[in-house]
Amino acid sequence: MNRYRVFSLIIICFAITLITSCGVPPKDYSYSNFLFGAQCNVKFQFIHEERAREIIAVLDMELTRLDSLLNYFSDKSLVSELNRNSRVKAPSDIIYLFTLSDSVSRLTNGLFDISIAPLLEIWGFYHGEPSIPTADAIDRAKSFVDYTRIQITRDSITIEPGMRIDLGGIAQGFAADRAADILRQNHVKSAIIDIGGEILTIGQSPNKRPWRVGIRNPRGAGLIETIGIEDFAVSTSGDYEKFFTVGNERFPHILNPHTGFPAKEFASVTVLASNAAFADAMSTATAIMGATRSIQFLDSLGIKGIIYYERGGKLERLSNR
Repeated sequence: MNRYRVFSLIIICFAITLITSCGVPPKDYSYSNFLFGAQCNVKFQFIHEERAREIIAVLDMELTRLDSLLNYFSDKSLVSELNRNSRVKAPSDIIYLFTLSDSVSRLTNGLFDISIAPLLEIWGFYHGEPSIPTADAIDRAKSFVDYTRIQITRDSITIEPGMRIDLGGIAQGFAADRAADILRQNHVKSAIIDIGGEILTIGQSPNKRPWRVGIRNPRGAGLIETIGIEDFAVSTSGDYEKFFTVGNERFPHILNPHTGFPAKEFASVTVLASNAAFADAMSTATAIMGATRSIQFLDSLGIKGIIYYERGGKLERLSNR
């Protein structure tokens, strides 16, 4: 057999293998873990099983790493080290996260503020025994809440003594973005990522339609509506997630850094954006603004929002775009 015939046979075999591979339908794969204080789920489609298992291993390694760095309640986390020592060296992706947090804080005039921890502490939301603190306690806690006093220099982050950082308003969205990066780098074309309720999708669903994402009914069981998205993130902040009541008054865990009191003029805020970390932070900030102001604010940025709020004992809906 001459070399030309051998070469021709190799080409034919390669072509047959390629055609066969192209005709194989993708399989469903999934990853689940409890991280960032919540259930995390990633579902995606892929053709090659061995490679899919490798992707799942990389997802687990990266999300576990981020949780170990950003967990407010772990003494070993980078955030806890910062809160103890007022200074820490951080890897480049965490520096980026702090920089993004600062950008959102400036954009929202400080309504999003990762130095909110002293206020959450005195309201009792960290310990599961929330109650209304005294006015003096609120004022003392507020004196340590100020994002402008967080200094980022090259690979270091510095805060003033007494300040404490909690990235709970953006960490889950940031983790969803990282998971999406890993999937896209491995040429995954269809996926849905759910990190503690922060949703990010890649492409279309397996049935070749937009992914359907539900918005929870803030005053009842089940969903109040569903929306279709492709290559987009959805974040919802609700006053039903963590709250306590005194009489008929509801006190949710989303606190206004300016007043030191819980946000009151919303039931749920849903923000849609291309970046999950940004959507996560913005849903927190706009919940504090109140329905009308938040929709106007989101509209000015070209961002879609869906707000539910109570008026006269009934739920009202407000949206834009």
